[in-house]
Amino acid sequence: MYSGFYFILASEEQNGNSYLHFVRAKLKGVNTPPLCGGISNFQISKFFQSDFFLTIFLVVAAISIKNSSSPIVSFFQFLKLFEFILFYFYIKSYAFYRFSFSKTLLALFAGGIFQSVIAIGQFIKQSDLGLRILGESVLMPSLSGVASFFNSAGEKIIRAYGTTPHPNILAAYLFLSIFAFYFLFLYKKDQNEESIIPWGLPLVFYFLMLFGLFFSFSRTVVFLWAAGFTAQAALIWLKKDFRTKFWRKSLVRRRLILILIVTIAAMGIFATIYWPEVASRSKLSSDDEAVQLRIFYGKESLKSGLNLFGSGVGNFVNWFMKIDPNLPRYLYQPVHNIYLLIYSEIGILGLASFVLFLIFLIKDFVKKTGMKELYHYSFLLFFLSVLIIGFFDHFLFTIQQGRFIFWMIAALIASFQNRA
Repeated sequence: MYSGFYFILASEEQNGNSYLHFVRAKLKGVNTPPLCGGISNFQISKFFQSDFFLTIFLVVAAISIKNSSSPIVSFFQFLKLFEFILFYFYIKSYAFYRFSFSKTLLALFAGGIFQSVIAIGQFIKQSDLGLRILGESVLMPSLSGVASFFNSAGEKIIRAYGTTPHPNILAAYLFLSIFAFYFLFLYKKDQNEESIIPWGLPLVFYFLMLFGLFFSFSRTVVFLWAAGFTAQAALIWLKKDFRTKFWRKSLVRRRLILILIVTIAAMGIFATIYWPEVASRSKLSSDDEAVQLRIFYGKESLKSGLNLFGSGVGNFVNWFMKIDPNLPRYLYQPVHNIYLLIYSEIGILGLASFVLFLIFLIKDFVKKTGMKELYHYSFLLFFLSVLIIGFFDHFLFTIQQGRFIFWMIAALIASFQNRA
């Protein structure tokens, strides 16, 4: 899971002073106003943007610790939140400029290949591959708590994990890796070059990543990938500028056709071979355990009522055990919705500041880019997809790998503010 992310942070200068450069980058070009008569030089309007509301969110999270039934846990989770907000500022203000953006995406793409190979092996074997040193979970059909389902033939099927803690996290990371592949494959520095990377091998890797994504059987992520793929195809066909750039030029058109062929082939082969599994996971009803649990957790999260500062950051499970102590232990999990989770733990002020942070982040992105390029729509669609995932799962805010995904894509969107 970390193979893509570590590339970004590990490619530091040998003298180890990248954070010093980060600070310099933040301060470079900032006009400090004089003590008297120069207040108009201070760009206060820029302060009241997404970063301002993110700072408010962090402050409210700190205040929420006072309500926690386990202050030590809440303080630790606050430090994790602070860590990833620093990571967000570091990535958006320095890392994307210090390290080549295309190399960053290439690292994510390479990480996706790595995860896909492991995921495919796990699904075929229907158990783990013994890669404990890489953080692989213990996977066996007989183990309780392993993400699984019954196919239409009544057989128990284990979903692929990769080296992540859960198939949904694997799916989210592969979604990010596939997004990186699309950008790398379709765009290049010189329109006269054949491609920035060889044609055949990346398409094979793309095929593997699609299978890895499908083997996660994450309905939400697979649906969002398919919807995003369809939306981008529609944009190319319906928007004249994009149709001219991506379809009427033979080289780019060939790439698009190759992506389409590989995508259709992967979907067709997978559905043919694993139809009992596909048929089972395609059915979704209100009686499904996954749906029932999400509804249950959602109702429980609202029991705290209207609260300015919530029950304490990172304290949902402790709070849940306190108000409903007689449930089986495996049911004590965070609510599977990051917005309800924030509301429950950090309160209405925390949720409001977080939502405003997202609104201004998207607003500034649309304003700065003007949505002139197809990849602007791609970045926005991917970010919106991540936000939609947040309605159905909690890992974007509670699990390390999920936090990496959320704050990295948020930093990617925010980085366009600095480029414009």
